[in-house]
Amino acid sequence: MLDKSIEFKNIIMKLENENVRNIDTPALPEGFSFRFFKNEDDIKHWARIETSVLEFENEPDAEDYFIKAYLPYLNDLKQRCLFIENQEGIPIATTMAWFSDSELGHQAALHWVSVDPRYQGLGLGKSIVLKALSLFQELEPNQSIWLHTQTWSHPAVCLYHKLGFNVVKKDLIATMNTRNGKGKIYPNDFEEAMVVLKKVMDEADVLKLFTSAV
Repeated sequence: MLDKSIEFKNIIMKLENENVRNIDTPALPEGFSFRFFKNEDDIKHWARIETSVLEFENEPDAEDYFIKAYLPYLNDLKQRCLFIENQEGIPIATTMAWFSDSELGHQAALHWVSVDPRYQGLGLGKSIVLKALSLFQELEPNQSIWLHTQTWSHPAVCLYHKLGFNVVKKDLIATMNTRNGKGKIYPNDFEEAMVVLKKVMDEADVLKLFTSAV
């Protein structure tokens, strides 16, 4: 869940291609399973999960965003949008092994990693990220993986770093998945973000992020 009690700063991270090839096989607790986006019914599941972690104020707004930003890429969604289902077959976590083509060039990118708060603490976030990274090996061979995150997601920043992502000091990341269809380039707030993270993260963890930044 987003920690909106602290200042928002953009963080860009990158997993080098040689490390993508060395990822672990993802595991799930008993009774949970992976599946891909199937059809438009899954828009509501995605919106529910993303709203539960405070990415959107309400589910209709999340649905509207998804329809405009991602539904035009239906065939890609069926190969790149992942869910984890619980024992009742209800999606409770999601992410996307996505991409963008912009003035920055082609970037393979991890999008929208979220776990329903009721199921956090089970390792599902790590599992779904690893599953997405395994997809990149086939969908985006020989590509490094980018992701945009923020200080509000500081627990996730630690997870990404443990999985091999490093904070990027200056480079930028783009997304073409916007409501109006126009590309967006995220700013890089590296130094300001490190200052904010020092207030909420263990000092040793922040030092690791800073010294490994590229």
